[in-house]
This record gives sequence, structure tokens and C-alpha cells, in this order.
Amino acid sequence: MTRWKASFIHLLISLAVIGAVAAYIIYFWYPPALITMAKADRLLMLIGGIDLIVGPLLTLIIYKAGKASLRMDLTVIALVQAAFLSFGLFTMFESRPVFVVASSNMFDLVFATEISSEQLAQARIAEYKTLGFTKPKLVGAKMPTDVNEKMHILNSALSGAGDLQTMPKYYVEYQHIIPDILKNSLPLKANKYASEQAIAVMVDASKAYGRNPNDVRYMRLGSTRGFAVMLVDAKTGQVVGPVSVDP
Repeated sequence: MTRWKASFIHLLISLAVIGAVAAYIIYFWYPPALITMAKADRLLMLIGGIDLIVGPLLTLIIYKAGKASLRMDLTVIALVQAAFLSFGLFTMFESRPVFVVASSNMFDLVFATEISSEQLAQARIAEYKTLGFTKPKLVGAKMPTDVNEKMHILNSALSGAGDLQTMPKYYVEYQHIIPDILKNSLPLKANKYASEQAIAVMVDASKAYGRNPNDVRYMRLGSTRGFAVMLVDAKTGQVVGPVSVDP
């Protein structure tokens, strides 16, 4: 076998591994509408690019048929490649999106690094006491009526320690926030909050989701990494899906 063939085989193996990893990440954590907003595309491209270039390139350099240390050299390359991939995946896992939080006037995408174990323990619903490994959980969040609690949330937000969406203590089932969603969401028409170009993107997205644009409304979807919008059903308030556009 020539070094070019060996390098090509290595490239194919790397493509299969990176492809499987990318498919999982995109399907569960960052669908196309969110990957740019969450800046995850940059890290994914970095991880994939290095693994796809470095491994096959090193194989091309060191490969020589009949070389006594060839097996050991290839093993070391594979281990280095696996170590880098593992580090990249661990980084993405630690910062994965875990909750889509709907409040009275917007949605927020919350990442694992933004919620502490102490905050999770305060959740009043058992399901929200843990961080998921797959798709982020859709929840609602309601501002408390107690003045002291409101001040605590405000001070926390001003200090950068986290706002309502990062406090599972105030999470409720999404259905309980639907009346506010229906009241505060906007139709897909140009207004002072969204340009005609942004609305056009939302209209196309609603059609791609199999919905009539007239039956869909939108709310802003925010995060600490960027912004997008969330489409919701105009009658039921159920989530239709995110759109990668910042109105």
C-alpha cells in the first residue's frame, strides 16, 4: 500500500467518525436554526477541520510499507487524534443547550454552564432538577409575586449572575406560559421590531415547517451567545420551531 492510499483511507475513517459526531450534535443540540446563533458552528468546524487534516497528513508523512515501527506510529497518531476529538466533544458537552425557557415576552436558550447544581436542586418540578443529554427541554418561567424574590432576580441579573431563565426554581410547564405567549407574540408582518427582510425569512421558515404563515406568530429567542426567533402556532401557542434570523 502506498502512503497516498494509506492517507486516503485514514481520511475516509476520519470523515465517518466526524460525520457521526456532527450528526449527533446537530440533531440533538444544535439544529441548523440554532447552530449559528449559539456560535457552535465555529467550534465544530475547528474540531472537524483539525481532525480531518492532521491525522491523514501525519499518516502521509510517516507511512512507509514494511517500516518496523509503522504500527506504533499509526497508533500514536490515532490516539492523538482521538484525544483532540474527545477534548473538543467534552467542551461542547459542557456548554450544550439544556433548556429552552419561555417567559412572558421572549424565549431563551440556556446552556449547561449557566445553571449551577445548587440552582438545579431548587427546581420545584423533578424533571427540571437534572440537565438532559439530548434535546433541550422546553419549559416556562414565571416571575414570582414576592417583592424580595423579584429584587433578588433583578440584582442577580444586574450582577451577571443569571436572570430568571437560569433559575429552575421558577420553571413551570410550558403550557402554563402559553397565554402570555399568545398575548405577546407578533404576526409575521413587518413592524418596528422586525424588518421586511427578517419577516421574509420567517415566512419561508414557517412554510418549511409545513405551516401557513398566517397561522404562525413569532417571539424573540435570546441567549448569551446570540439571537434568533421562535415561531409559535397562532392559535395554540405550541412551538413550531426556531429561525436563524435576528430581527
